[in-house]
Amino acid sequence: MKKLVLLLSLAFSLSSFAQIEKPITKGNMIISGAGSIESSHSRSGDFASNTFNLSLSPGVGYFIIDNLAIGINTNYSITSQGGYGFYTLGLGPYAHYYFKNGLFLKADLGYDLLHGLKNNGTKQKEYSIIPGIGYAIFLNSKVSFEPSLNYRHVNGPDSQSQDGVFLELKFSIFR
Repeated sequence: MKKLVLLLSLAFSLSSFAQIEKPITKGNMIISGAGSIESSHSRSGDFASNTFNLSLSPGVGYFIIDNLAIGINTNYSITSQGGYGFYTLGLGPYAHYYFKNGLFLKADLGYDLLHGLKNNGTKQKEYSIIPGIGYAIFLNSKVSFEPSLNYRHVNGPDSQSQDGVFLELKFSIFR
């Protein structure tokens, strides 16, 4: 019962944001940003490892027609794992299609360069494709909070690939 009340409360509060005039029209710009901090510990038998990751992902786009924005995302991350570390610089195009009710579909492409830190001379390239679906919660007529559920496929060196699902939390400013 508590879950039902919470779900209904959330639905009514989200519908109140639907009354805000949404700036998703041709000619508007969108400036967005996301970030994450992750710390994890893994153990396999007698082997244990700690991992720390800090990631920032700014982007800028332009509405080429009503509801459809295309743009460029960048990302920077730094990772430390068991005495080794590396940083990643990335760049890639994106397209977001916003529906009038706040839902949006997204498709991001990425090209990342990984560089080792300290005595780690690793240099690698990765390519990624990230489709997703989200909901733009407009806090006012210029700012939205955009959680999205995404699938990521990464092709790395030596034909290695990695797949996963992740939740992204992003803020966007419309001009």
